[in-house]
Amino acid sequence: MKKLLFVCVFVTFVCCAFGQGTKFLDGERWSNVLKKAQEEKRMIFMDCYTSWCGPCKGLAQNVFPQKKVGDFLNSNFVCCKYDMEKGEGIELYKKYKSDIPGFPTMLVINPADESIIHKVVGYTEPDALIAALQDGLDGKTLAVFQKRYNAGERSLGLIKDYCKALDVAYDQDTKERVIRGYIESMPLDSLKNKELLEMYLPYLNNVYAPQYEYVMKNLDTYQRKLNVNRYDVESRLLRAMSDAVRDIVNTTLKNTDADTLLLMRERGETLKKMLQGANVKGFNELNAKLAINDVRMKGDIMALDAILEADKVLQATRDEYSFRPDMYKYMIEFADRKTQKDIIKKYLAMMQQKQDQADERSNGKVNLFTENAYDILAIGYYRLGDKKKSEEYAKKYDERYKLRLVDMKGLFKDEKVKAQIDEEYKQAIENLYAKIGLKSK
Repeated sequence: MKKLLFVCVFVTFVCCAFGQGTKFLDGERWSNVLKKAQEEKRMIFMDCYTSWCGPCKGLAQNVFPQKKVGDFLNSNFVCCKYDMEKGEGIELYKKYKSDIPGFPTMLVINPADESIIHKVVGYTEPDALIAALQDGLDGKTLAVFQKRYNAGERSLGLIKDYCKALDVAYDQDTKERVIRGYIESMPLDSLKNKELLEMYLPYLNNVYAPQYEYVMKNLDTYQRKLNVNRYDVESRLLRAMSDAVRDIVNTTLKNTDADTLLLMRERGETLKKMLQGANVKGFNELNAKLAINDVRMKGDIMALDAILEADKVLQATRDEYSFRPDMYKYMIEFADRKTQKDIIKKYLAMMQQKQDQADERSNGKVNLFTENAYDILAIGYYRLGDKKKSEEYAKKYDERYKLRLVDMKGLFKDEKVKAQIDEEYKQAIENLYAKIGLKSK
């Protein structure tokens, strides 16, 4: 009897909570939806979904059936929903594709001219969805904010409202441009305002911008006076600087163009001045990397070998994933094979050991993250005169690249991107085979 009573109470609760949910016109002809909305003088709420979309199913099962959501949507909108890959939805997707960054996307449409006035992207909890749509009804729509912004208004209130609407619309690219444009048009000392600083921090990734150096020099002030989380700011500063240093190293490794190398040297000098005067954890290592790369750019193999040997003890650089192997590869490829053969052997042995260890860890499985240094091993053995081993490793590099190619292309749907990946593979193999005197297929 108690179990029966519990079931009855539970069913009653579910019916109250979900039984009066959102009333959708499901897959209805678009012309009929427009006519109904125009006659009732209400906006259209359109749920754009697909059959394979998990978050879409979450909305359908957990959000739209709730009474409070239904009450709000049913009283304010003509509600419709379409599978964007079926029936009427196919044409509607073509019509509104630029406003649908992903699924689910919920559009608020003016039936008078079929224009988008507001949108909410992604799975959204009931209260958050109601609040976002209420903003739209109150005139706080993405379209309104965009119009004011494009007309030249730059008040902080507008910037905040516009960014909030962009968050709801999941348009992070536009949000970044808006915040960057606003902060970078302000005096540097505006970044002493905690609200503006925290607004800008996610986009603190251009080390050459004056805002970056300003934040870096005022770390102590932020920590003491604004009670800002120093670790968070330092992490962002370090991440941006690491990317900038890596770009200089990678560009100078791949380019011989004089103008490009000059530009990289100038950037390197700029960064070294910043690194040497900053109290940011991790900056000393980045300064050491630039110093080592300067030696490498001069082509002084003996000096580079000496500094790398010293660094084994000093541990000024600890990046065994990229930076040190790049230096080892340079030594293998460019040390003089007559007078510096021992240097080639030393760094080739180090790269061989690194590859063997990676192969042991992978246990024969190859994916995007599997080490593939067989190209530099092929070059090294060729330079030492072991053409048989060089050819064997070149073929291994080719085979492993092909296996990784499957995973790389699987990440993209765009055929142009896939074609570019194929072209990069072809070029890499041709370059390797040319270096070891083999004909590519």
